[in-house]
Amino acid sequence: MKTFITALVAVVGLTVTSTPVDAGGRHHRVEITSGHFQTLPGGDAYDIRGGAVMFRSDRHGGFTTVIVHIRGLEPNLSYPTHVHNQPCSFDPPGGSHYQNVIGGPADAVNEIWPTISTGQRGGGFGFATHADRARNDAMSIVVHNPADTKIRLACLDLT
Repeated sequence: MKTFITALVAVVGLTVTSTPVDAGGRHHRVEITSGHFQTLPGGDAYDIRGGAVMFRSDRHGGFTTVIVHIRGLEPNLSYPTHVHNQPCSFDPPGGSHYQNVIGGPADAVNEIWPTISTGQRGGGFGFATHADRARNDAMSIVVHNPADTKIRLACLDLT
C-alpha cells in the first residue's frame, strides 16, 4: 500500500508534508488519508481487495482528490462508489453519503463519487476530484452493488 500511495502522490503532484510550499512561497495544508477495503456481508460472493487514498488540500481555494483501486469484483462493470460520512463500523457501514452541502443534491458535484470501472479480470480504478476541501466527516468509502445500490459490497475507513 505504501508504494501505491507514493505513486498516487506523484500522479497528482502533491508533496507528502503537512504544509507544502508552492512556487510563490505560500504554505498549503495537505491531509492524506488512506485505507484498505473490507468485504461487507453484501459482498460475501466476492474476494474484494484494494485500497484508496484521499488528498485534502487548501491550495487553490481547497480541493479533494480520491483515488481507488480494487480487485475481486465482476468484470466489465461500473460500481457506484462514494465517500461516506461515518466509519465502516457504523450501522449501516459508512453511514450516508458525504455531502459538501449537507442536505443538498445527491450528485457528483455535491458528493464525492470515485466510481470504479472494472476490466476483464474484475479489477479496476476510480477517481474523483471535488472542488472543495472535504471536512473531517468524510470518513469512509463504500462500494455499492451496481444492480442494487442499497447493497454495500465493501467499505474502507480513511485513516
